Amino acid sequence: MDKTQKINTRAIVSMLLFVIIIILFVTAVAIQIVELFIDPEMLIAELLNPDNPPPSILLESMHILTAIHAVGGLIFCVLSIVHIMKNWKTLKTYFRNNVIKR
Repeated sequence: MDKTQKINTRAIVSMLLFVIIIILFVTAVAIQIVELFIDPEMLIAELLNPDNPPPSILLESMHILTAIHAVGGLIFCVLSIVHIMKNWKTLKTYFRNNVIKR
């Protein structure tokens, strides 16, 4: 990398936002699909008999998907704030020229 080249943080933040929104979409759909297959009786059996719980691969999948979705949501919020900060001048100019003067 040449010394005169700078890392374009605006582009990196925008690409990360795009990747995170795809991850959020996929995990949200996956959570809904897994919820369809979780049997409420399995949950009750697990609560009533904690020493010998039924196989809970779906519950473990649900916990993992929910954790990924929650962390992705937090990262998305932070990146959104960074994105607004990096594009503040552009946003201000856009609103001044297109929204306020109409």
